[in-house]
Amino acid sequence: MIKLKPLFLTAILTLACGLPAAAQKADAPKAPAPAARSSSGQLAELEWNFLKAAGQDKNEDVLELALPQLEDWLARNPVNPNAPEAQLLKANLHQKLGDYKAAQVDLLRYFHAYPQGSTLEEAKKLFNEILGKKADKKTRPALEEAALIPESAEADENVSSMLEKFSAQVGEVYYEPLTAEFRAFFNRFPGYSKNDSLLLALADLHQKKNKYLAARLDYEKMIHLYPSSALLPQAKRSLGGLLADNLREYDRAIEVYQDVAASFPGSEEAWAAYGRLPALVEKQKKYDLAVEIYEKIIQLYPDRDEAYNSYKAEARVLREEQKKFPEAVAVLNRIADKYKDAKAIEALLLAAEIYRKDLKDPEGEVKMYDRIAAEYEADPQAPKALFAAGDVYSKAKDAEKAREYYQKILEKYPDNPLSKKAESRVSAIISGKI
Repeated sequence: MIKLKPLFLTAILTLACGLPAAAQKADAPKAPAPAARSSSGQLAELEWNFLKAAGQDKNEDVLELALPQLEDWLARNPVNPNAPEAQLLKANLHQKLGDYKAAQVDLLRYFHAYPQGSTLEEAKKLFNEILGKKADKKTRPALEEAALIPESAEADENVSSMLEKFSAQVGEVYYEPLTAEFRAFFNRFPGYSKNDSLLLALADLHQKKNKYLAARLDYEKMIHLYPSSALLPQAKRSLGGLLADNLREYDRAIEVYQDVAASFPGSEEAWAAYGRLPALVEKQKKYDLAVEIYEKIIQLYPDRDEAYNSYKAEARVLREEQKKFPEAVAVLNRIADKYKDAKAIEALLLAAEIYRKDLKDPEGEVKMYDRIAAEYEADPQAPKALFAAGDVYSKAKDAEKAREYYQKILEKYPDNPLSKKAESRVSAIISGKI
């Protein structure tokens, strides 16, 4: 139990009741007259005087008890003439109790909420003292910038701007006092026009501090409270990333990213959502949805590299995960239709492999080789395709068709290293060895 010194109690009671100490010791009258009811302003003044005196006590236990009462007084009386001095007292109490970070944040709030306060110079002096003792290379620049006195006297604009910028710079270091200031701001200015941005900044701060559930709650709160905000796409994108990367709620992350992609077509956030969705849906083995998403990317972003990657990924999912071999071949042929270069040849060779290994369809395999040879005659893969087609027919015991393909190599690519092997195969066919 805290024991207050008698002199301290006498002084406090004197301030609180407005009576001399001697009168406190006098016997109470038997029938006291009812005291006149004080106005709210008078009560605020009396309470401030009480707290101001309590703040001078040398007992740290008393200071710890006085501090939350002072915070409550400031919350109820933010524009009281004594509010700037009370804000400074709050910083002093934090400093005396060894919480320098909270003291610094208190003083930053002073500078932005009360830039014309009568105790401004005293607040600056205390701030610089703490800055010199406690700031490091990382925090000093942000603190010095945040301590610049704003020209505007609008507390909501000043404080919100400071909170948003300072939390983005070094918020993790000042996490506890900053989050308290965010809450105090929302309580004082519930209708402030930029609260959507400030709530998003608070959620970002939670996430940087690895307070993932708190971040999720504030992202969702921002989305719920401000459905028309221009920052809604950003909030939903951030929520999706949090769910996927930190909370590992993959199905919920998929829902959020799908919402972003559908609700904000053409936006940077939609593009980012499409960048995350494929891996997530495959991780959850939602292969039909994966194919759908790949097709959407191909449709919406046909000229980006990601479209080509989506073609390949879709073919892979169809082949490896869904065993839909004809559909996989169809996608690979679409690649060959769109990309008239090495990408097309690679796709056609993979389609030939599917015909050979999965579909056991020699004719389909040869068709892929025929397309390579016909459309890319000058490419080194053309004679290889012809030779592969000859081998398909050779294995099928169709000597005439095999000879036809080997002969094409001799006629079109006589200087190619494969021509000697092709000539050997033709000779073997003629001699009946094949």
